[in-house]
Amino acid sequence: MIKLAESSIMLIDANGVMTNFDPERLQAKIIRCFLAAGIQEIYLAEDIALAVEFALEQSKREEKVFALSEINSTVVRILEDTGFPEAANVYTRANSCSRVTFNSESETISKLIRKHLALEGRSLGTLTEKVIEASKKLNIKNAPPTLFVELAKYYETEELPQNAIKPLPLETWEESKHWLVKTEDLYGRLNAASKNLIDAKVLRLTGVSSMFPSIRIFFMINEFVHFHGLEGPLTEMILIPYLFSASKAISNCINTALEMTKESSGDIELPVFLNIPDMSGFATSFLQASWPESKKDCRDMVAPLCQSLSAPVFKLKLS
Repeated sequence: MIKLAESSIMLIDANGVMTNFDPERLQAKIIRCFLAAGIQEIYLAEDIALAVEFALEQSKREEKVFALSEINSTVVRILEDTGFPEAANVYTRANSCSRVTFNSESETISKLIRKHLALEGRSLGTLTEKVIEASKKLNIKNAPPTLFVELAKYYETEELPQNAIKPLPLETWEESKHWLVKTEDLYGRLNAASKNLIDAKVLRLTGVSSMFPSIRIFFMINEFVHFHGLEGPLTEMILIPYLFSASKAISNCINTALEMTKESSGDIELPVFLNIPDMSGFATSFLQASWPESKKDCRDMVAPLCQSLSAPVFKLKLS
């Protein structure tokens, strides 16, 4: 799956407000918690944010709509399971939901479940009945909306396990075991063409992390254009043959990372993240286009690059 469009993941907070899921905002929140807890390994925040995004994308829900409490509980679980309980406590305190009370009435609960779990029809009715029944047994007449949402999630998981967010298999983090494949070892196994682009600062790689095993590649398109001596204005037809050559080098990086990970840790799913952090400068300098108005056109331009890679791109980021 090539995720060329912007994030389709939607979050609903305790007040029913819907927003787009922003992994960079989540990463910033985790970094603040690390610093507040006196933890120096803030680079792990990116691993955790990507792990959460990947888990949400892999959910089997027809619509990717999640309660903010689901995201927060997932982050807390990852922090606790990987040996950072102090950061988990800070995150819990900093991201508590506001306490807006709801009556345990059928229509109110139904609207709440529809908003937070994106359910309709029979499934919505069944969950509503179960939540109301549980509320009566517990003698709950008024409670924060998150309580009713958590009850609904419990019964949804019980009845519809395919809709649940599957927890990621994470081992306790240790500095000595952080990398399944180190960056320098990966570089040493690449072919000459890939090394040339890395040395020219066209490509930048990170190793394969044990916190969230994935392949992350940064493609500096401005440096790539200078590397080939191209001058603007450029058209898609001019650029595509060069992008095809870049895809060979990137594919070599992907294949090598996959091979080395398999050698050290067996078969592990490695989602591919491709980041083009200087696309805005490329658009204004070489396409003579304004940014972000040209962002969609730029995505279309690099789509052939993604489609010609040796493995599907889970996420393409342009900035």
